[in-house]
Amino acid sequence: MRSTQYRKTTTGDEPDRRSGIRIVAKKRSARLLRRLREREQEKLVHDLERLAPGGSAERPIEIDSPALVEVRAEAKPCPLCGGSLKLEEHAAETIDGARLRVAKVACVSCGVRRDIYFRLDEPLLH
Repeated sequence: MRSTQYRKTTTGDEPDRRSGIRIVAKKRSARLLRRLREREQEKLVHDLERLAPGGSAERPIEIDSPALVEVRAEAKPCPLCGGSLKLEEHAAETIDGARLRVAKVACVSCGVRRDIYFRLDEPLLH
């Protein structure tokens, strides 16, 4: 048995040009709608976090010392749930010719993992 329902069109509906019958989709469940909203929210948070300072290699956070990487990384809240982050790894990487520090962190509440990028300021010579 098909799950698609058919009905005669009325004013304002978009009919099938040949038969005058419009296909009506089944109502979406509350669970499906909730999951779709959650996925959209996660995508939005991911995009906003990527565009924020430190969210990508193109937008690193400027720091004076490598010792500040761990302090600054753990001080940022989780972008998804607002929980605290735990540092898993701190590494120096070369990305597109630039030496960056990358802090790999994970949220202790929701478990989401992300990278935070840092660039060391060049010391000023007197």
